[in-house]
Amino acid sequence: MARDLASKTFWRPTGAAMLVGMAGGLAWLLASGRLQPGLASGVAALAVVTVGVFGLQQRRALLAARRERAEQAEKLRALNLLDAISNSTPDIIFTEDLQGRFTFVNQATCRALGQPAAAVLGREAGAFFSNPDRERIAALNAAVIESGGIVASEGEMTTALGRRWYLCTLGPLREPDGRLSGVFGVVHDITERRRQQEHQRQWAQAFESTRDGVIICDARAHIESVNRAFTEITGYTPDDAIGHTPALLHSGRHDAAFYRELWAGVARSGHWRGEIWNRRKDGEIYPEWLTISAVRDEAGVVTNYVGVFTDITRVKRDEAELQRLANYDPLTELPNRRLLHTRLEHALARAARRGGRLALFYIDLDGFKTVNDSLGHPAGDELLIGITRRFQDRVRAGDTLGRPGGDEFLVIAELLHGPQDAAVLAQDLLAAVARPLALAGGQEVYVTASIGISIFPDDGCSDATAMLRDADAALYRAKEQGRNGFCFFTHELNRQAVAKLETEVALRHALQRGELLLHYQPKVCAASGRIVGAEALLRWQRGDELVPPGRFIPIAEQSSLILDIGAWVIDEACAQQARWQALGLAMPRIAVNVAARQFAAGNLDTVVDEALRRHGVAASSLELEVTESMLVDTPAAGIEMLGRLKETGVRLSLDDFGTGYSSLAYLRQFPIDALKIDKSFVDQIDAGPEGSAIVDAVIALAHRLGLTVVAEGVETAAQQAYLRRQGCDELQGFHLARPMPAHAFEALWAGGEVAVG
Repeated sequence: MARDLASKTFWRPTGAAMLVGMAGGLAWLLASGRLQPGLASGVAALAVVTVGVFGLQQRRALLAARRERAEQAEKLRALNLLDAISNSTPDIIFTEDLQGRFTFVNQATCRALGQPAAAVLGREAGAFFSNPDRERIAALNAAVIESGGIVASEGEMTTALGRRWYLCTLGPLREPDGRLSGVFGVVHDITERRRQQEHQRQWAQAFESTRDGVIICDARAHIESVNRAFTEITGYTPDDAIGHTPALLHSGRHDAAFYRELWAGVARSGHWRGEIWNRRKDGEIYPEWLTISAVRDEAGVVTNYVGVFTDITRVKRDEAELQRLANYDPLTELPNRRLLHTRLEHALARAARRGGRLALFYIDLDGFKTVNDSLGHPAGDELLIGITRRFQDRVRAGDTLGRPGGDEFLVIAELLHGPQDAAVLAQDLLAAVARPLALAGGQEVYVTASIGISIFPDDGCSDATAMLRDADAALYRAKEQGRNGFCFFTHELNRQAVAKLETEVALRHALQRGELLLHYQPKVCAASGRIVGAEALLRWQRGDELVPPGRFIPIAEQSSLILDIGAWVIDEACAQQARWQALGLAMPRIAVNVAARQFAAGNLDTVVDEALRRHGVAASSLELEVTESMLVDTPAAGIEMLGRLKETGVRLSLDDFGTGYSSLAYLRQFPIDALKIDKSFVDQIDAGPEGSAIVDAVIALAHRLGLTVVAEGVETAAQQAYLRRQGCDELQGFHLARPMPAHAFEALWAGGEVAVG
């Protein structure tokens, strides 16, 4: 039975069952007589003990199994927990064996490698990377295996997520006996942190490198940080500034109300910007442009204040310099035209309120251009500075002295009793100019001045523009009267100025409407009386009136209009020659007067050449008359232009010879063909031997230089006879023939000679 029982599947019988089985077996032995009763009792006791021991062992086994199941469950729970943690973290977690093959990977590892776990486990880590990342991984594994310790490394790697920055921490895996069995790794993606660090580095670099001063304060306006530019601008180091308030920089120029309004503006709008004066560490006060901004957290609470400022000392200095240049003459440092106009307006307003007088002196230097051209612009500048100092010594403290430009000065004199006071001041100013002035180079220069004076309210002007206009008109009259003097404005001068303006406007229209024409005054041979040429003289047919040249030519010469008119005269003279040639008439040479501004323009040779070509006439049929004054003013430029004109083939005459000065010094250098004796010298012939001496000298000098001599303004038979006896070559004047239209000259030419009384 025991054998049968043993054959059953009761692998773990209880102690009671075993005791019953043993008792039954003992009873059977006793009944069969095979076991004696005394021995049976011992066997029974042994059976009881055996069953007890077996039961104890079984109980212990049950307890051990229960503990093992509990431990396995705990381990499983822990593994499940670790698996959940490893797969929920964004960090890459893995283990490798000593050959570098993956033995465990979490989901983050699979995402980084772009492969499922089944495709990753058992494969070498390097298989998922390319050089140099593969080499870097192998080197880290080798370092862990060799050292047996933790190895950390930071760097860029390319994964399925792209090129990113990672912090890799690798360590050894060991068996319970301490034997190294592999490597574990935890890899943290630090790309965003690196980006933030880079941004912080850039901002820190910008913070330190910017040329603007930057100051960062806490919510209580205590300085927490300053940049390098702050120190460079203010002189305060970070140690000097940190912990203090910006009051450290206060200059004292702003009161408490200013700062209250400043901070109130920051509180209202979150920022304030404006100009402020602060003080450097060395005590210097300087201007700066400051912007203050409040920095708030997510809850809207102010955490910091940031101030950014620029030192605008140089800007202020430049603004002041620009303001000075805009209002002051840079050479003399006197008020310029703009500031003078403003001061004159203010002076007029004061005079009107007080019922007083105001005088405006418009001063122009006579002979300044000669000094400037002969000695150079530096000498001219020195002269202007010297005259400025003399004027400053003469004017009163309350008067204004200014330089509107060139060689012109203005004086605004207030609180005058009458014109007599203005006359006294004008005499003082003229005397100041007239004294010789020694230049730095050792030369002494002599200049004079002409002054025009306008007086308020006597002259009736009510504004600065009108007063300047009136003083300028008076100045022009002073120059006409011989210079080195002064002239008061009168209403007659104003009437003449208005008439002058009207004439200039009408003259501009005259050129456009074809109202200009040429008359021709014959030139005759002094010996034979035959016509040898003619001078073309400009006339203006204004409606039914033939305007005298003295009324409009000076006006044209004072404006740029003379350039257009002068070009028209040359063109018309050539056109008239072409018309005569078309009629088969061999007309004599026609002379044209050249204005000073036209000569100085620098393109006279081009104007002449184009007119000759346009009308197809020979250059020998045209003569140009220039005055010695325009040559003496700029002799070098004059000689150059005469040379270019000579190359065109035209004849050149020097008009008004002897009326200027210094012409003899340059006469030999001028490539001219003829000299014209001015009418003022011809008039002196009738005065006797003394009056004719200059005429004799000019004729002799011209012939020695191989020049033709032409006497103009011949009005008497005595003058004609004397000039013929002295060997003058050609004559021109009313005694011989007056200027006449082209058709009249054409008829006179056909007669061959001029009949004179």
